[in-house]
Amino acid sequence: MTTPALRPLAEWIAALDPDDWPEAVASSLSSSALDWCGALIAGAAHPLYPAYRDAFAAGAAPGSGPCAVAGDARGWGPVEAAAANAAISHFWEFDDSHRAAMMHPGITVMPAVVALAQARPGTTLADMRAAVVAGYEAGLRMGAHLGKAHSATNHTTATAGTFGAAAAAARLLRLDAERTLWALGHAGTQAAGLWQFLDDGATEAKALHPAIAVRNGVTAALFAEARIPGATRVLEGRRGMLAAWKIAPEDSASLRPGAEPQILTTTIKGWPVCGQMHSLLDATQDLVRAARLKVEEIDRVQVEAPQALLDIAGIRRPANATDAKFSTAFCVALLLAGGDLSFTGFDGRAVADEAVQALADRVEVLAPAEFSARYPKERPARITVRTRDGRVLVEERSFRRGDPEAPWEWEPLVERFHGIAGLSMRDARAREAVVDWCRGFGAGEAGLDRRLGPVFQPARHGLESAA
Repeated sequence: MTTPALRPLAEWIAALDPDDWPEAVASSLSSSALDWCGALIAGAAHPLYPAYRDAFAAGAAPGSGPCAVAGDARGWGPVEAAAANAAISHFWEFDDSHRAAMMHPGITVMPAVVALAQARPGTTLADMRAAVVAGYEAGLRMGAHLGKAHSATNHTTATAGTFGAAAAAARLLRLDAERTLWALGHAGTQAAGLWQFLDDGATEAKALHPAIAVRNGVTAALFAEARIPGATRVLEGRRGMLAAWKIAPEDSASLRPGAEPQILTTTIKGWPVCGQMHSLLDATQDLVRAARLKVEEIDRVQVEAPQALLDIAGIRRPANATDAKFSTAFCVALLLAGGDLSFTGFDGRAVADEAVQALADRVEVLAPAEFSARYPKERPARITVRTRDGRVLVEERSFRRGDPEAPWEWEPLVERFHGIAGLSMRDARAREAVVDWCRGFGAGEAGLDRRLGPVFQPARHGLESAA
């Protein structure tokens, strides 16, 4: 019988040694940690926070567990804490993304690692760092492998993210290759998440998807740790994932790890909205700056992008801020009108601006076949603005700010963090403590608090307590 498709990945995860990876991984670990911490801290100030927290708490009975949930002073169990923090860090759409995998990796990996580290006193910093790298590797390779056919109906953060969480948990628990393969098998049988919520106008449900992925992934690893076997061919088997979803995997997306760890290929967002439109927004912003365009001069707007943008960010008339993050026409119109679409400036009030909505109605969104063919390896986008005096203004992009081709420098990333985290953590010294933690996490500094204490101290650091 042939080797299970996921065995090489399981073997790589089990054998992962921080001393063997490229030096660039250290800076990626710091950047990814800082990105997630900012999204998590800010999430505690989101309007959805109380409802999600209470829903998780209803089934978790928090109060005596060893783990922390952002904004809540009570102790939680590891599975519940990991799931809650995954949802909280996705509320604002601030979290990292990935072109080929079409998912948000950090929110399915970091919450699992931190919760288990808090629950297991024997966890070392090296274990945590290796677990994060393992989680990114598994989640991103699985997401890219499942490909466009899968992501057309399934939210890959929820499905491939389950593998990311399971792999991270398996490595942190120091499972051998056999039990890591079982963990991936348990993950596959639980992987789920459908885009139908967008069609039904239920955008506020989106944050449940990474929570489910993390809950199921951590549970998968715990069952493997308990020596309960999982399906070893959960992906390619006769009644496995590919057969159930009736898809063929992407031939070019290998499940076998290579010389470059996948954490080096992620994108840290430049906009607080759906990642499908980021290259388009980059182009729109540059067009406005270069042309010094005034909204009253605009006659018509045409944007071109892959079909995935229409499928995921195609809402025409957003009813609230959450909807707006999935409305390409609205976001383009807001930038053209001189509105604020920054991480700290976009609060959703512009949704009620009739002038912006009127301009959005004049934004035509197209999906040329050539652009769709370049997706997801690229994020091609073109905006064409026709003015009332006959001018034609065009800007085009292939990649997004924050992509591996245009990564953030550390200082601008720290500035971005302060703006995002400042939505909830008002004490600048507390935010600096988080920055120091993240820098040390990447560097592997001895003595670093594995519990990520600076993030989970709501009363002391100005983060409103939910208790």
